[in-house]
Formats: sequence, C-alpha cells, structure tokens
Amino acid sequence: MTKWIITAALFDIAYPPTLRIVARFEGNEEEARSRFREVLNSYDGAARKLTRREVFKFSDSQYFVRIEDRPNEFEYMMQLGELIVDTQDPELPDSVVWPDGV
Repeated sequence: MTKWIITAALFDIAYPPTLRIVARFEGNEEEARSRFREVLNSYDGAARKLTRREVFKFSDSQYFVRIEDRPNEFEYMMQLGELIVDTQDPELPDSVVWPDGV
C-alpha cells in the first residue's frame, strides 16, 4: 500500500507560514484523492464557526482554502503528498529518481 499525507499550511500576515500534517494514511491513488476531497470540504483549522469556505485549485494535489469565521479569515494551502522515498523500506528507492534520469 502507498503511504500518503495531507498537509495544511496556514498563511497569516503576522506570522511565518505554519505547516501541519492533518492526515496520514495508506491506500491507492483513488482512495487518497477521495480522502483529500473529504479533508478539503471539512477542514476548518482554527475557525470556530465557519460562515464561508472558498476553494481554489492549483493542481489535483494542491488547493488554496479560504475560511471565513466572522470576523476572522484563515487561509490554507492544502496539499496531498505521496511517499516516494524511504531508506528503510525495501520496496521504495532510497533517493529521488527523476523520470528523465537527471
């Protein structure tokens, strides 16, 4: 089974971005994308009472989520990541290998 993570990076003008892993799981790509959609539609982060959610797509694995919680607004870059290197797993390479050999 492939290992996946879903991250949320909070953007706040007063602080540097804060990256948080919001889910870790195993599954195939279809299961991972389904889980990612669930998180995109339910993650509220620091919001107490959600009044609006806006989701912007950058790619199939990266979305920007804006959550309004009157009077606050929270902005997150949400990403789905697949484990591709693990030096302790004999099934995976121990370094990043590019498709074109570079």
